[in-house]
Amino acid sequence: MPNATRAQQAEQTRIELENAARVVFARSGYLNTKIVDITRQAGRAAGSFYNHYAGKDELLLALAEQIGEDADVIVATQDPTARERPTMRPHVEVFWQLLTRHRVVIDALRDAALVSPDFAERVQRFTQVQFEPWVSRLTAFEKAGVELPASPATTAMLIGGAAENFARLWQGPSDDGLDALVAFVDRGVFGPATQ
Repeated sequence: MPNATRAQQAEQTRIELENAARVVFARSGYLNTKIVDITRQAGRAAGSFYNHYAGKDELLLALAEQIGEDADVIVATQDPTARERPTMRPHVEVFWQLLTRHRVVIDALRDAALVSPDFAERVQRFTQVQFEPWVSRLTAFEKAGVELPASPATTAMLIGGAAENFARLWQGPSDDGLDALVAFVDRGVFGPATQ
């Protein structure tokens, strides 16, 4: 039982460090955050950090993994028939929710990529993986006769860029913003709605 208790304590410390990192990243930005800031926020000794992470980048990658896990949960709870209709809503909805829930981590990933070519490459690969379902869906639409504004990959990037900028600027109710974004994206992909 003592091993289970130690394992539980270690897991609790890891969770507290990750939660503290989100708070400190939001307050100070990723680049200005020091490991001691995270451990102080978590109420832990500075050495406890290194029992879980080799450095701040490794902690950030663990937080990024959680974004992918959260995406899987969101997709699993969506109406499966929504993916049968000619709309980008299922994908845009996941994107919108992830950006809303994980903006601090997404911003930290972008900041880390600015100063580390290795991290920039990892973030680029992570982003490509996240957009693969978009490209697949757009490819299927193209094969079904939809004339996309650009290749499926480029169209996915255009949608993602517009979606992120709009989500960052939107000040109204979340559902209204999502509905407006989906209408905009679907009109760009499928053309004017037919009555």
